[in-house]
Amino acid sequence: MNNAINEEVRSAQYPLVFQRVYLKKALAVIKALDDLPRTGWVDRGVENPETVGEHTEALIDLAEIYFHVPGLTVMLKIHDWPESNPKVGDRRTDSNCPTEKRRDKEEKKRDETAAMREICISLGPEGRRLFKTWNEYEEQKTRRSRIASQIDKFQVIIKAIEYETSGEPVIAQEFIDEHLAKIKNQLLRKLLRQAIKSLA
Repeated sequence: MNNAINEEVRSAQYPLVFQRVYLKKALAVIKALDDLPRTGWVDRGVENPETVGEHTEALIDLAEIYFHVPGLTVMLKIHDWPESNPKVGDRRTDSNCPTEKRRDKEEKKRDETAAMREICISLGPEGRRLFKTWNEYEEQKTRRSRIASQIDKFQVIIKAIEYETSGEPVIAQEFIDEHLAKIKNQLLRKLLRQAIKSLA
């Protein structure tokens, strides 16, 4: 079959289109994230912790339900792609992380940028567009990137509340204290207020 034929990566969170010659690499990235447990939950001893892929799927669901911003779902689909590189992974830089495990933010940014550049180079013409979108998210200068970041933080708080109320060893207030002030969108704040009531 002609390698120039476009193929669509069909999964709930990654409906991206790549030429067949680049499809294997894209699928490898997706599988790696689907198999990678989020470090924050692992460190807290959560049983069957959410994976990075599951986190991404949740973000996209939120974006599709509550927001209609062009390009937002693509940005969310790829924002954690560098973590698929085993040398990078899901590194914690949050204030609740034990000092001996906490990673330097600048080091994380440098390594993730290099990993994403490597991924995008391997994806041909589509990769160039995706790197530009990923970098937009990282720079946080556009309305779209700021909404994406707030959805990301919102989902983490919601997941923490879910874990705490189901008996997992998670203290949701840690995540509320870490992220709530950074969430400016009024709809997300309203939804959070409703969710936080379940902790009372």
